[in-house]
Amino acid sequence: MSNLIITAILFCIICFYLFKYYINIANRLKFIDTPNSLSNHKKAIPTGAGIIFVFLICLIYLLLVIGSKFNYFVIDFPNRHYLFFISVSLLGILSFVDDIKNIHPVYRFLAQIIMVFFSMPLLSHDIFYLIPEKLLYLVILLFWVYIINIFNFLDGSNGYLTINSLFIFFGYLATKYMDAIQIYDFNYLIILFFVQFLLIYLYFNFPKPKIFCGDSGSIITGYIIGYITLNLIFNGYWYVAISLISYPFFEVTITIIKKMKNGKYPWERLFDYFFLKALNATNKNHNKIFSISLIYNIANFSIILIMLFYENKYFFIFSIILSILKIYLFNLITKRNLII
Repeated sequence: MSNLIITAILFCIICFYLFKYYINIANRLKFIDTPNSLSNHKKAIPTGAGIIFVFLICLIYLLLVIGSKFNYFVIDFPNRHYLFFISVSLLGILSFVDDIKNIHPVYRFLAQIIMVFFSMPLLSHDIFYLIPEKLLYLVILLFWVYIINIFNFLDGSNGYLTINSLFIFFGYLATKYMDAIQIYDFNYLIILFFVQFLLIYLYFNFPKPKIFCGDSGSIITGYIIGYITLNLIFNGYWYVAISLISYPFFEVTITIIKKMKNGKYPWERLFDYFFLKALNATNKNHNKIFSISLIYNIANFSIILIMLFYENKYFFIFSIILSILKIYLFNLITKRNLII
């Protein structure tokens, strides 16, 4: 345990200074998000800082593997755990290039499909008796890729992606804790470390942003959320998984359907998500949008804890209702220009 605590503290320090130095490096190399007429920020901000997530996650992975080999840690690794390292590395690098030079959405989508396809052996499941094997793999593939893009689309307001992601990870950690998971489980450790990185990034991104994580941050966050969501489902916690992703799923799905009905591509950045329209209605007050999401996430996390403590699976319905109410509130703010 002491080895783990020392490692966690060390990585917190490293993460903080990497983000701090990245600001200077990005400014020097012109890795800048310059605002335009659709932007929600008024000045140029360094972007692509999500590559630091990629670097640190890969570094942790290598440390855990080496530490396990020399008995410094005793880690319970998933099947073919190296696929996690490969997928995070390649997706992160590709997304970072996209942050700097812009890659066509079709090529990004194909890369995501390939990486998710090769990541599927990470998941242990025994539900072939419910769904034919080939159909199950197709469902997993489409679902995981969709989750990746959901969290990419939700990156549009200061701290918004981070606060929503953090509480999803809190819910996962709480579930595994209640399940008496061993502290040296690989998935548990990766999420613990990633939560620290997100909290440090939040310091640099909210309330006044000094950096943006870009696609290299949002894509990797979505990849990991997709992974743990499927992990929960295959371990019998489907109701927790629904509670955790109900809001982002509804927010993005409803918006995409509306886009396609209007003859637009699903990936077009029209800033037409409910939270972004509410942001514009409040004169780009990021603090208010962040506060609404924080209150929602605390309430939803409380529902999950009650659901786990009392072992009542059907409490997930309250999470769905809460998600719909959050979207309705954003819609109300937009229509009535309500300043709360």
